[in-house]
Amino acid sequence: MQDLQQTLLRFFERVARKDPALLEVLEEEPGFELEPGCWCFTLPGLHAFLQGHDPAFCTVEYGLFRQLIFQSAINQALKSHGAEITVHENRGKVDQSRYALTWQAGS
Repeated sequence: MQDLQQTLLRFFERVARKDPALLEVLEEEPGFELEPGCWCFTLPGLHAFLQGHDPAFCTVEYGLFRQLIFQSAINQALKSHGAEITVHENRGKVDQSRYALTWQAGS
């Protein structure tokens, strides 16, 4: 599980660093929105994306994926990259809400 958390953290760090190749893929992905100040996603959408794009996640069930997200220190790691994950649109349920990785101005 530790390896999966590290892989997940590296993914978010790449987004936070605005990795051009990754942002291009995310921009084309249905269900994701890439705006000048943030990248928006849902947890089910992110899970499906990672299952199809990262071999480490191809067999990870959604329940375990959610557990990985909530047990990780993603926001702590992203601060050093000038980014954070916030609730973008609260729809009352974790799986329906939209989240955003937001870049600080100048990042």
